[in-house]
Amino acid sequence: MKLLLMNLTQTTLRLLILCLGLLVFQSCQPGRPAVSNSNTNSAVGGPLFSGVIKNVSMYPVPGQPDNLAISLVVSVENVGADSVARGWSLEVSSPNNQNSKQLEPVRVNGVVELPGTKKTVDLAREDLALKTADSPIAKSKQVEGVLTFVLPQASEQAMNSNRSSLILHFKDGAGNSYQTPRALIGSKLAER
Repeated sequence: MKLLLMNLTQTTLRLLILCLGLLVFQSCQPGRPAVSNSNTNSAVGGPLFSGVIKNVSMYPVPGQPDNLAISLVVSVENVGADSVARGWSLEVSSPNNQNSKQLEPVRVNGVVELPGTKKTVDLAREDLALKTADSPIAKSKQVEGVLTFVLPQASEQAMNSNRSSLILHFKDGAGNSYQTPRALIGSKLAER
């Protein structure tokens, strides 16, 4: 009887460890949409946004070669009630630097070519912060635009070599917070 109880306990323990391992494995799978919503207003008919960084372009700021401009092509979808999107900020972090930086978007005029594509974009006309500040994103609709940030005392080479990452933060009209999945500099965004 004692031997049977000991074998049963070992079997139960092995099953428990196997189940915990599967849960950890499932939670680490890539490709799951990362939506961070600090409130649960969507359960009572509020907005529910998700966002993704589709393209990252880095270049020296014209006339300020020690500063790096980071332009993002971003897509935001709303599956909840109509709402504006505001409070845009970019979190820039790297494993080498303990402090992440929070940047506010800047307004940029000009037409630029998106790296790796043959597409050009009018930065002033496609400014996502302007597009979404006063015009609500309707339920089941998606809006795409460009946001540009300036990182002082930085270069594209340094960002690529130290495995920096970007997370875009924003809020809906009700004050709920959202963020995009982390984008690693130097990796193709489609590979995430």
